[in-house]
Amino acid sequence: MNMDIKIRDLKEDDLRESAALIVRLKKFNSEHDPLFLLNDKIEEAVNAYLKSSLRLENRDALVAEHLGKIVGVVMADIVDRMFYEPLKEARITELYVLPEFRKTGLGKKLIEAVAEKEKKRGCAMISVEFPTENLVAHKFYTGIGMRSVISIYGKKIN
Repeated sequence: MNMDIKIRDLKEDDLRESAALIVRLKKFNSEHDPLFLLNDKIEEAVNAYLKSSLRLENRDALVAEHLGKIVGVVMADIVDRMFYEPLKEARITELYVLPEFRKTGLGKKLIEAVAEKEKKRGCAMISVEFPTENLVAHKFYTGIGMRSVISIYGKKIN
């Protein structure tokens, strides 16, 4: 496969294609745990969330483009860690790469690109959040040297 891929900031013109990727990610997450049941307005919510990265100072989105098509997306929030060093953390909230581009190093490149961008904004740590039961994500992130830092437990309130 020709791997002529450009990683760049999300633009307004990318919203539709990028939103479709994040919806795929959310659907995948919902298969792992009933606490990730998708709401009826998932597309609308994802579009608004992605669009917010174009204007919010503490949120960024990058895309991977191949021959004019968006094949991957990563989103990160800058988190203040007022009690700990380093004081700022880049937390990846979304990462999705189309199946045909997986196992090519693209996911790692997207993480490295967002890390480099956020480093320039004062972040000295990168983290990622994903559903605990997503073993594919767990294997990927530990494979690139990340480890568990914090746990969040939950249950549905009846």
